[in-house]
Amino acid sequence: MLKRFSSKSLSQSVFFVISTLTCIRTWAAPFEIKVHDELGTQSGESAYEIETNLFQAPASQNLKTNVLQARLEYAYGLTPKSELGLNLYLSRYNDTTYVNGGKVSHMYIPTQGESGLWHYGVKNEINYIQDIGGNTTTFYELTPIVALQLQRWRLTINPSVDVTLNQTSTVSFSPSAKIANNLTKHLDLGVEYYADNIPMKGFNRIAQQPNTAYLVMDAKVGKSVINFGVGKGVTASSDNWVVKFIASIDFD
Repeated sequence: MLKRFSSKSLSQSVFFVISTLTCIRTWAAPFEIKVHDELGTQSGESAYEIETNLFQAPASQNLKTNVLQARLEYAYGLTPKSELGLNLYLSRYNDTTYVNGGKVSHMYIPTQGESGLWHYGVKNEINYIQDIGGNTTTFYELTPIVALQLQRWRLTINPSVDVTLNQTSTVSFSPSAKIANNLTKHLDLGVEYYADNIPMKGFNRIAQQPNTAYLVMDAKVGKSVINFGVGKGVTASSDNWVVKFIASIDFD
């Protein structure tokens, strides 16, 4: 059973490591940069996860510093096939720390494990985010999870759909995908791709929306997993570069 846990000391260490690599919804890296697979929390068990990402926003943001974001998650296995998650979003830029909101999520996974050819599930979540510009957005996100396992290769697709719940409701498409190769029993190397906020009635405008590609590594230590990735924006509205780190650690 995989428990995602981060103690206070681990959280502080992660922030320090990511910060030393350099000195939301308004075209900024998402607080969660993760392609969801079909592995969830065991029934009756609690899980903890910490994610941090550091990015250089486009010049149009007029920020004096890079942006450090964090996502803190608590999840609980409701049944053998579903889990409930609570997330808190934090950020630091221009020498100030902000609380940017959070989300409530529910993930349903019919089958657990990595054996077999096809894997699937679905995640529903309600997000409340205050972006860098101070604008607030509440939106519902539906994320289908589809994975294909071919020997040492694994392809996972998350064709997410977002529906804003503000006075003016909009629908957008935010797909992501990951292809990874199992190099060893404890190490995967792969590529992730994220496209954000593509209008459902304007797929021809995909090149105008944030698109980011990542080279990622997943290291397995016992039942724990560390995900590290370096990304580069591929469109003008994307962040120049992004570094992300996700710790899913089991102390049992």
